[in-house]
Amino acid sequence: MSSTDYKLILFDVDGTLCKTFSGERFRRNAADWQWLPGRKEKIRELRQAGVRCAICSNQGGVGFGLLDQDEIMHELHALAKEASIAPGGVYICYTHPRAKIDLYRWEHDHRRKPNPGMLEEAMRDFEADADETLFVGDREEDQQAAAAAGCEFMWAKDFFA
Repeated sequence: MSSTDYKLILFDVDGTLCKTFSGERFRRNAADWQWLPGRKEKIRELRQAGVRCAICSNQGGVGFGLLDQDEIMHELHALAKEASIAPGGVYICYTHPRAKIDLYRWEHDHRRKPNPGMLEEAMRDFEADADETLFVGDREEDQQAAAAAGCEFMWAKDFFA
């Protein structure tokens, strides 16, 4: 199936659309990111072809006090805007089962990947069935979330090749 055949394409963020300036696997602060080559342009092409796009991202660093929730929300909305993703197309999970901040420590958060909650929300909001949806990611938890949501999955390296 061609990428333009999907009604909705969901993207993980860190490692899929962007990487850190710091060289670390995860952001040191909300602004510690840069686009990976060709990502923004590919999403814009999809949007111009009528494909709905959204992002679904775990941001557990908030729960560890490494990132500020408002700052990361601002950065992810800015990232989405740059790629022509509508403001309603940003799905973020701040929880982590071992978070240091009580508010964000959830043992079983249905929204946190590898659980399907964020993907299911996006499919519901964008009125797309699972068989019309592709999730693009770079980690096994992304693949597991797609399987749990019943949608297709593609590795970022292959999607953007």
